[in-house]
Amino acid sequence: MNSSKPLLVKITKKSDYLKMKTGLKFVTPGFIIQGRSRKKECNFDPYQIRYGLTCSKRVGNAVKRNRAKRRLRALVKNIIPIEGLKGWDYVLIGKEKTTEKMSFKILEKNLKDALSKLHKMELKKIEKN
Repeated sequence: MNSSKPLLVKITKKSDYLKMKTGLKFVTPGFIIQGRSRKKECNFDPYQIRYGLTCSKRVGNAVKRNRAKRRLRALVKNIIPIEGLKGWDYVLIGKEKTTEKMSFKILEKNLKDALSKLHKMELKKIEKN
């Protein structure tokens, strides 16, 4: 297995989405991101980065939700393998009106900043313990 590029895997189980509530959360103008480390789990793969996407009906009708999810998926594919940490789960949640309409460059910058802040929050959490 190539350790330089992490393996990006989609989260498919509802139980994995529910575990995200125990993780860290950061709100950006275009979306909400939740992240958590899986290092303490028994099925932990050190090279995997898992991601999930969700958009509620508040985002809009099916066309708007699907457009928002396509944009979030493109963000994940472009940025998470580079900026994300191996062994982490990330969930991006679309926000009404902004995820679908905001400039993609701004969304990319927001995701990079959010990942950096999530990882710093995790370091602070570890230092407290």
